[in-house]
Amino acid sequence: MKSWLCMVVLCLSAVAPPAFAQAQQQQPDISKQIINAPTPETFNVYGLSAKPAVVKDKNVQGGRALRVPIASASDQPWGVGLISSINQPVKKGDKLVVAVWARAEKLPEGATTARIATIQVGLAKEPYTTVFKGEAEVGSEWKMVHVVGVADRDYAAGDISVSLHLATAKQVLDIGPILLLDLNK
Repeated sequence: MKSWLCMVVLCLSAVAPPAFAQAQQQQPDISKQIINAPTPETFNVYGLSAKPAVVKDKNVQGGRALRVPIASASDQPWGVGLISSINQPVKKGDKLVVAVWARAEKLPEGATTARIATIQVGLAKEPYTTVFKGEAEVGSEWKMVHVVGVADRDYAAGDISVSLHLATAKQVLDIGPILLLDLNK
């Protein structure tokens, strides 16, 4: 866990220096700011015919990743995706950061990067309204990508989740830890 936190600290200091500095002064133990289930074994994957494998990889934080094979591109990239549940409440105005370790184990033919169409925090049930979102591109090397946003209202534990939409090309993505940090904790 300590190596995850070091990477997140570096990311946060570059992304949101004032908010992060304030959060560090209020709460020096950043592990208390993780409000989701971050390990690949806990992710709920949908849109595949078989459950994806968890693979060991010493080059990713935590040493394990979920290998997600995507059979083809889709005009509905949410057709294959994964969800990480949020197990703590969030208050209106809380500053949130989603940090995702990802890489393309197999790139789309002729491409140098693979696209993750959406990294978002949103309602965990219908109507699946988005709280905030972003997207990312990853190559064959591990990369931590992140999305930053603010809670638009109060949410109880389990009301919202982190999700990734992956059906952008025929590709194989390795998804390592996904951390949702509440900088107001």
